[in-house]
Amino acid sequence: MRSYLYYLLKIVAITWLLSGCNGTDNKSASPVSKPPESDVNKISLNGRSYYLSLPAKNFDSKKAYKLLLAFHGSGQGAQSMRSMSALESASDNYIVVYPQSKVEEWNEGCDCNKPHRLGIDDLGFVDEVVADVKTKYNIIDDELYAVGFSQGGLFAQNLMCNSDLQFNAIASIASPMSVQLSQSCYIENNTHYMMVHGKNDKTLPYYGLTHSNFGLIASEYAIELIAKENDIESPVEVEKTNATTKYVYKNDTHINQLVAIEGGGHSWGFTGFNTTEEVISFFDSVSLNKLDIHSSLYRVGSQPSKDVHVRSMGLEHSGPAIILLSGFNKNFHSDSAWFSLLQPLIAKTHRVHVIERFGNGFSSDVDQPSYASFVSALDKTLNILNEDELIVVSFASANILAHLWQVSPDSHASANLKGMLWVDPDILLSHSISLYQDWPVSWYREVGGDLIEHIQQGNWTERTLGKLAAEREEMNALIPINYQNDMNWPYFDLISQGRAQIDKTSNSGKRNHELS
Repeated sequence: MRSYLYYLLKIVAITWLLSGCNGTDNKSASPVSKPPESDVNKISLNGRSYYLSLPAKNFDSKKAYKLLLAFHGSGQGAQSMRSMSALESASDNYIVVYPQSKVEEWNEGCDCNKPHRLGIDDLGFVDEVVADVKTKYNIIDDELYAVGFSQGGLFAQNLMCNSDLQFNAIASIASPMSVQLSQSCYIENNTHYMMVHGKNDKTLPYYGLTHSNFGLIASEYAIELIAKENDIESPVEVEKTNATTKYVYKNDTHINQLVAIEGGGHSWGFTGFNTTEEVISFFDSVSLNKLDIHSSLYRVGSQPSKDVHVRSMGLEHSGPAIILLSGFNKNFHSDSAWFSLLQPLIAKTHRVHVIERFGNGFSSDVDQPSYASFVSALDKTLNILNEDELIVVSFASANILAHLWQVSPDSHASANLKGMLWVDPDILLSHSISLYQDWPVSWYREVGGDLIEHIQQGNWTERTLGKLAAEREEMNALIPINYQNDMNWPYFDLISQGRAQIDKTSNSGKRNHELS
């Protein structure tokens, strides 16, 4: 096994030497982009409207964002929903849209209210809003979210039951469930879901409402029903505090939960429970891309969209930027977990970006991942970062990517290259090429599609988890005591555990061809 942490610790001193007289003059420092002030824009769309709010800070038009739709209650409006919830203030990772209903409320799926009688197609309107936003901004695939308050929460449930859109997660606040929707709901795409409801709600009662036209089922019954529709068969887990009782249904892939607020009324906010922060926290917890303050996804291709994950640190420093590219060890291909120690160390004095190839970490998956096919995306990413001086540090087989990018006639950012460092590189001479044709590449070629199908059925997941656990122990043993506090274990675990996902494991099988 390549003892990459040993090599990476060596890189710290070498990169300082390579970068020459690098400074830490904060006066000249600047982030990758300077964001505009947050604002809300009213967008007209086919005779209707919605309000769009960009992240409160650090918005960058080149980045890709998650999309969150927020639906107002009956008799309210999009602007009042924004004023009440201010969802864009809780995270820089979402573009938030506040749609406006055509009349005073939404066609929520009960087939019992005014928009239903008028034939208003609110589900279709939401389709149009999402499509319109995607023409204007870079939206991450599979990262669509919705939250609704009061009657808007009932409509959010209707989206989960009847919309053709695939939401990763939905939340409803101060909303139980209509009797009619509970009887007709069919969830085609399993969805993460959270209800927040005050037990003393008098408007849409927590314990349900008997009515000939607009009946409501109790919230505890609603969450059980919705969980079953989301194919969660496990028994409920009850978690109590002084302020809340949480009813949690979960399986290996999804979580549905009801947060019952003791003494809470018909409200967005509650004492001791910040609904805005809790909704965003829930969405973040189930996100497919758990981006932190250092991580960004940059759109570098479309049809289908392709995003590159870049983890940036030390942006307060001036001087050359260090670009980290990682390669293969005995178990796994490269991702940013390899740099959970090195990057924080370099960031103490340098600007440093870790760039992940397609199929790794949070970067988009592609059908045929390879070093050669990523050259163009790497160059586009470096141009987006807009660094005047670059020093590229590649570990193991990533030197192949660095070299291909450097010599490519189509690479523009290479003009800013000031130095390269290859650590334990793979040099493609005749004997090494022959080695790459040998086991395990020859075996992967032989078993081919049968292996990929075997992996996609989940048959290698346990094996992968075992490798990850053993590797973590090895990494921990390699880190000297004086570097232990610099190691970012939470990030290492976040990225490395992602390798156990079936799609990532399948791509690992495909990537075993890329060196041959």
